[in-house]
Formats: sequence, structure tokens, C-alpha cells
Amino acid sequence: MKYINIVIFAILTFLYLCFSSHINFSTNFIEIFFSQKSLKLFDVAKKFGISNEILISKKGFDKKSLDELQNIAGEVRKIPEISKVKVSFALSNSMKKYLRKNFYLLADFNNTKITNNDIEKKLQKIKENIYNSFIYKPVNSYDPLGLFKVDFKSGSKFLKLKNYGYIIKATTTVDTSDAAKARVVYDKIKLTLKKYPGTIAYAPFFFLIENSAHIRGDAQIIMLISTILLLMLYFVILKNHKLFLNAILAIFSSIISAILLTSLIFKTISILALVFGISITTISIDYMFHYYFHGDFSRKKFILQKRVFFGFLTTVGVFIIFSFINIDLFAQLAIFSVISLSVAYALFTWVFVYLRISAPSIKKSKRKLKSFNPLHVVIFSLVLFGFAYHNLHFDNNLKNLDYQNDKLLKLSKKFNSNSKKGKYKSIIIEAKTKELLLEKYEKILQIYPSMLGIGKFVFSDKKCKQKLDKLKKYDFDKVKDYIDIYSKKIGFNNVFKNAYRGVDKLKCNMKVLDGMHFKIIKDADNYYTLALINKDLIKPDNLFEIVDLAKSLSSDTRGMKVTLEKYMLISIAFIFAVLFFSYGLEMFYPAIYLLFPVSVVLFSISILGKINIMHIFALVILIAISIDYGIYMYKTPTLDETKMAIKYALLSTFFGFGILIFSSTVALYSIGFVITLGVASIFLLLYAGL
Repeated sequence: MKYINIVIFAILTFLYLCFSSHINFSTNFIEIFFSQKSLKLFDVAKKFGISNEILISKKGFDKKSLDELQNIAGEVRKIPEISKVKVSFALSNSMKKYLRKNFYLLADFNNTKITNNDIEKKLQKIKENIYNSFIYKPVNSYDPLGLFKVDFKSGSKFLKLKNYGYIIKATTTVDTSDAAKARVVYDKIKLTLKKYPGTIAYAPFFFLIENSAHIRGDAQIIMLISTILLLMLYFVILKNHKLFLNAILAIFSSIISAILLTSLIFKTISILALVFGISITTISIDYMFHYYFHGDFSRKKFILQKRVFFGFLTTVGVFIIFSFINIDLFAQLAIFSVISLSVAYALFTWVFVYLRISAPSIKKSKRKLKSFNPLHVVIFSLVLFGFAYHNLHFDNNLKNLDYQNDKLLKLSKKFNSNSKKGKYKSIIIEAKTKELLLEKYEKILQIYPSMLGIGKFVFSDKKCKQKLDKLKKYDFDKVKDYIDIYSKKIGFNNVFKNAYRGVDKLKCNMKVLDGMHFKIIKDADNYYTLALINKDLIKPDNLFEIVDLAKSLSSDTRGMKVTLEKYMLISIAFIFAVLFFSYGLEMFYPAIYLLFPVSVVLFSISILGKINIMHIFALVILIAISIDYGIYMYKTPTLDETKMAIKYALLSTFFGFGILIFSSTVALYSIGFVITLGVASIFLLLYAGL
């Protein structure tokens, strides 16, 4: 039985090695915070290729730079994951043919009655313009009277990046929300451009690649440093090789158990949940410290220390409550914590009694500290709470929690300043059928006449038939006869023979072509199209969804804040219920270990900046662990042993959690900041004699 801890670790390690290939870890920071509504919206937006475009620019506007850009385009086309590469942005032949075919339908038609005298005057003016103009002006032989007006402009043949150079636009076929697949494209693009100095590239998914790599590297370094510090701490504290090795095995067993069971519940595990979860697992060493310093391992029977049990119950209870939260990251972290803490508690309570570990000798303290009155601490805490309440401001921008990639942010601003994104806002329109979708588009167009979208090229059957009816009511045969008569009279010879030809044969068979900038897609049972509206004019409307990452995240974050606050209140109510059940009206003494650290943290955040969503969740963790120490200290008959156990447990918590304060990722730093201040506050309470 003395090797049972090793056997359990070996079995769990074997299971992990067998199933590790089926465990997926996600480093996509932003999407883990999305609500289901936002996820659906952005999943549809991705299918329009918003995140699949890669923009590449070569410095210079001379022929040499343009030739080199053509060479780059040729190499980019060879990348298997690239589906389309465009250097020239002139209209394609298929698009030109489509516009010619549907010219009379797409153009705005002025059906004002025109007399034969008007026709003669217009033709005469055309002739005068030709003779008097120094530069040749082409004659519109299809619409010489100007009855149809179009605003289709092919624009410049090449797209240009202001003050830099020409642009290539490439499109990838991979799912750019998948970091592994997107990295393949990213690496190939970077390798291709390495040979061409003065070339820059940008795509929205570059943030995912670079930030994920940074967060993963940051997390790995912190986890390594944390592990080394914890091992050093345990080795120095315990001075018992058998207990040291078995304690490490127990912690690893609890972590492996948590990873295996959490992976059965969730398809992917957030790397942040993993980092936080492993850090929370270090809390479980508290149980071992209390058993060890109180000599419980040497009694060779199942350990039932009431204080440790209630400490475990409050901590795990809080995480069980949070496991029901509808935010994946926090639900994952809560479930991970419940499993790891439960396994560790079981191992330390029921397995370590077979290890035959003798109790340490603890030097009793003879110095008596004058205790502060607990009521004074409560009053001081309430004052700090009051100040924080009036001065705290919430940061609802989740992007501020991500790694701040300054280089990519500058590139994004540089490329986006060239596009319509600066002036327009993207919207998504949804309907059950294509016809209903186009009708809804046309309804929105009446509100926003300057809107750009698929309705510029394709009409609903309803609108198309209305235009056809309008055209058929106009006497084009008579107009054509007058044009033929007066054009010959003026001196034009068969120039206008094609004028208004085919108007009477027009049909409503308009189709979406690949060459169109806008398109219609089907997702599940619905059809969607993306359009652009001037952001100065746009206002919320139930006819469409606005594609705005910042606003959606902000809205989701505010919702998360409310949810977290609700679960926090439930957790605090649960903790006070446990305290009341255990200690009755004397529960306020252990509650000091909750009130004081939390008030110090909130006061500090209100002084230094804004509170964010990760601060709030870290406060939940602080509440879950700090109350344990109040329970341990309440009327303890073994003060020296208890304070020794708590002191080392706090150091363990700092090395496991507080070390995150050194992270350059704001989300990790925020967790570390709260826990570090919390640990420092509890140390103050200990050495104040409370």
C-alpha cells in the first residue's frame, strides 16, 4: 500500500498518453468570450471571406515595383492553400458581359416623355461636342438620349496603398479561425515574401497566429518558472524526500485527472483555462501542509480534520457553482478546478496515510502579538469598499485583455485606411430564401440609398418585374425611329443602330457571379448577404445585424460582467451559509479573511485603472481560497502549526498564481495582480495577530 500513490500516478499518466492525441487545446483568445449570438454572426461573416483576405504590398509605384509585385503574385498562386490572387482590379470579362446584358435593368431609367424635337436637339448637341472637343469623347451609341443613368465605375486598374505601393489581394481556402491551419498559410506567405525586401503583408487572422504564439510561449515560460519555484519551495519546506516526491506526484495526478475529464466534457480546452486551472491546483497543497504540520500523516488512519474539510468544501463549492455559468472559459476553469482539487484532497486524505510519514518538529513561538480588533478590520474594509464603489470603472473592451501586438496594429491601421472600412460599416442581412433576402435588402436600401451590396447588381424578382413593366410601357420603337431619322439628317451614319436594342426582350434571370464583390451564401436553412452602410448614417435596426467586433465584444463583456456578479453573489451567499452552519453568529471572524483582501484589491484597482472581466473572475478565486484561511485560523488550538501551514500555503499560492503578474498578456497579468494583492493582504492579517 505504501506505493499506491505512485501506482495511481502511473495509471493516470498511461491514460493521458493514450488519449492525448484526442485532447485539443485552443489559444484563440477572443472567441472564447463570444456569446452564442456573436459566434453565429461572426461565423457567417467569415464565410464572406472577411477574415480570409491577405493584402500584400511592395514599396514603390514605378514599373520595377509593379513587375516585382507580379512575380510575388505568381509565387503566391503556387501556395496550395491560396484560392485566388488579384493584382489587377479591372472588371472581369464575365462581369463586363453581365453588365452589358443587364444594362437597361440595372441603370436608373428616366421615363419622361421625349418629343421628336427633343431627340433632334440631343443628337445635334452630340455632334457639336464631337467637333468642338479637343479630346475625343466616346458616344454612347446604346443610350444616346441619356435615358439611363449608371454609377458603375471600374476605378483604377491597380489597388494602391497610400504612400507605399501597389497591392495584391490573395484569398485562402483554410478556416482562419483554426490556428494550426492558419499558421501553415502564414508561414508560407512569410517565407515567400522574405525574398522581396520592402514587402509587407496583412490579414486579420495574423493576430490569431502571432498572439496565440505569444500567449502560448508566455504561458509556457510562466508555467515553467512557477513549477521550478514551487518545487524549490516544497523541497526547502518539507525536508522530507519521500513526502516531497509523493506531494509532487499527487499534484500531477490531480492535474492529469482534470485534463482527462475536462476533455470529455468540452471539445477544446482553452489554454487560459489550463494555465489558470494548474495554478488553482497548487491551492490543494494547503491540505497537505495542514495534515503534515499537524502530524496527521503519522497516525496511520483516514484523516478527518474538520477545518480542512470545511475549507475544501467552501472552495470546491464555489467552483461547482461557477461550473454552471454559460461562459465557456469560466465553466472550463471551474470544472477543471473541482476535479483537480477533489482528486488532490482525496489523495492527501486517504492515500498519504499509507506513506508512513512522521510529523515535523515545530519550534513554538514565545512572542505574543497584540491582536487587532476584528471590528476595526471590518470597518476599514468597508471604507475601502465604499471608495472603490464610487471610483471603479469597468473596461468592457476584451481586446485590451489580449496581447497588444503593436506591429500588427500599425499594419492593420495602414491597410484599413485604404479601404471602405474607414467610411462604411458592414452589416449582415438574413432571410429564409434568396428572394426574401433581396426584398429585405431593397427595403433597407430605401432607408440608406448610398448602401453598397449585392442589390447593386442583382434584383429580387418583384423589383425586376416592376422595372420590366416600366420599360415595356415606354414606346422605345417610336424613339428608335426618330433617332434613325434625325441621326441621318444630321450626318451620323448607322452610329445609333444599336440604340435601345433588346429592351423589349429583357428577362429577369439575374444571377450572382464570382466577379461581383458582394455575394449571397447559405448557412444552415438561411440565406445571408453582406452590405456596407455609411457609418455616420447607420443606426440599429431589426432588419439587419451590424458586423462590429468591438461592439459585440463590448456587449458580450457587459453581459459577462452581470453574469459573473450574479454567480459571485451566489458564491458569497454559499460561503456565509457554510460559515453560519459551522460557527453560528461567530462566522464574522473567519469572514475577515474574505472581506479584507477583496477590499484591498478593489481599492487598488480603482486607484490604478479600470476593472476588467479577468479581475472579477480572479476575485472569485480569491474569495474561494481566502475564506479557507479564516476557517483554519478561527479559535485554532494549534496556532503555531496552523500559521506555519497557512504561511507556506500562501507562498505556494503566490508561486502558482501570483507569478502571473509578470505576464505581458493582460488577461494573465490581471489574474496575477489580484492574487498577489490578496496573498499580501492575508499575510498582513496573519502577522497582525488576527
